[in-house]
Amino acid sequence: MDIDAIDRKIIDQLRIDGRRSFAIIGRNVGLSEPSVRARFRRLSAAGIVQVVGMPDAPKLGALEVHVSISVVGVPVATVAKQLVRIPEVTFVASAVGAFDMILDIRCDDVVQLSNVLNEKVRRVKGVDRVEASTVLEIIKDSYLWAGFREDPGTTADAVIKRPRTRPQMPKL
Repeated sequence: MDIDAIDRKIIDQLRIDGRRSFAIIGRNVGLSEPSVRARFRRLSAAGIVQVVGMPDAPKLGALEVHVSISVVGVPVATVAKQLVRIPEVTFVASAVGAFDMILDIRCDDVVQLSNVLNEKVRRVKGVDRVEASTVLEIIKDSYLWAGFREDPGTTADAVIKRPRTRPQMPKL
């Protein structure tokens, strides 16, 4: 499916605010509300765009863990098919570098995390080495891709108007 400049502008508007109305998006990109709605449905049906709420796990009291995995003896895709079935796994990607795969796991506590890593992840055939890093605080988590932005004015204004206060982490 081809994506044109207007589709990219619509996607960028949704990155700024996924709840933004099609009418407002239309005004910002120069289309009518029905045209934006039709383009959104096409992009959504093609799996190019999905609007979801993204929780901040540490603020919810949950653990978010980035996991790096080395795979031996089987294709990475075979391991990935098993890992995506684990409910606590929120992100799975193949990688190039020191590890073959990168996962994100979200758990309620360390007991659940231990169970997921030891009883689920490490038991997948082909998983060789597992390295986990726990997220203490999210400093930046942005889905605004500058490459899609042709007129950064409205994007910058929208982002600047959302001040965020974060609890201060103790100095180590």
